[in-house]
Amino acid sequence: MGIFFVALLAGFIGAILGLGGGIFLVPALTLLLGIPMKFAVPMSLLAVVTTSIAASSIYIKKGLTNIKLGLILEITTVLGALAGSLAVAHIEESILAILFAMVAFYTAFAMWRSDDIQEKTPHQKANHTKNTLLDCSGKFKDPSSGETIAYTPKRLLLGMAFSTLGGIISALLGIGGGPIKVPIMRLVMGLPLKAATATSTFMVGITASVSAVIYLFEGMVKPDLAIPAVLGIFIGARTGALVAGKMKSHHIRTAFSILLVLIAIEMLLKGLGR
Repeated sequence: MGIFFVALLAGFIGAILGLGGGIFLVPALTLLLGIPMKFAVPMSLLAVVTTSIAASSIYIKKGLTNIKLGLILEITTVLGALAGSLAVAHIEESILAILFAMVAFYTAFAMWRSDDIQEKTPHQKANHTKNTLLDCSGKFKDPSSGETIAYTPKRLLLGMAFSTLGGIISALLGIGGGPIKVPIMRLVMGLPLKAATATSTFMVGITASVSAVIYLFEGMVKPDLAIPAVLGIFIGARTGALVAGKMKSHHIRTAFSILLVLIAIEMLLKGLGR
C-alpha cells in the first residue's frame, strides 16, 4: 500500500506542475520505501507515461494542450532521450547532478520573478507566422478566470534545441524531462504557464516511453511493484489535472519555483557526494 499512496501523491503533484511525477516518485521509492534504484527508475518511467495519459485527456478536452507544438518539440526530445540512453554509462553522475542543480536554481528564480504577461492580457492577438507548417499559435479559455488567452510560441528552433536536453535528462534520471520542458516553453518560447504545463504533460509520456520500452525488454520491471505504482499514479494524475485548471497561475508558478529549489538542493548534494 505504501507504493500506491506514494504514487498517488506523485501523480497528483506531477499533473498539476506538468512534470510527470517521476521527479517525486524515484526519491520516494528509494529513500522512503527502500526500493533499489534499478527497479525504481523503470517504475518511475512507467508512472510518467501513465500520468501523461491520465492527465492529458483532461487537458486536451479543456483545450489547454498545444498538440502541434508538443509533437514538433518531441522530434528533438526523443532524439535526446535516445542519446541519453546510449551515453549514460559514459557520464559521471556527479557532474550531471551539479549542472542540473545550477540550471534548476536559475530556472526557479526566473520563474518566480517573471510576470505572466500573456495571462494578464486575455485579448492578446496571436501573431501568425507566414509558414503555416511551423505556426503553433494557440488559445484557451482560462478555467480560473473565464478569460480567453491567445499566444504564439516564439523561438521555435531554439525551443527544439533545448528540448534535446529535456530528452537527455529524462533518459539519465528517469523523470520524463518535465522539469526542463516547462521552463523551456515558458521562458524561451513565451507560452502561458497553463499551456506550457498541459503541453509538457502530453510530451513527457512520449519521452518516457522511449526509455521505458528498453527497461521492459531487459526485464527490469517488477509487476508486483509496478501495478500499485501505475494505479496510484493514474488516480493521482486524473485528480491533479481536474484541480489544476481551477488554480491561479501565480500559485502554480510559486509551487513550481519552490519545487525546483528543492530538486536543485537534492541534486547539488548528490553531486557533491553528501
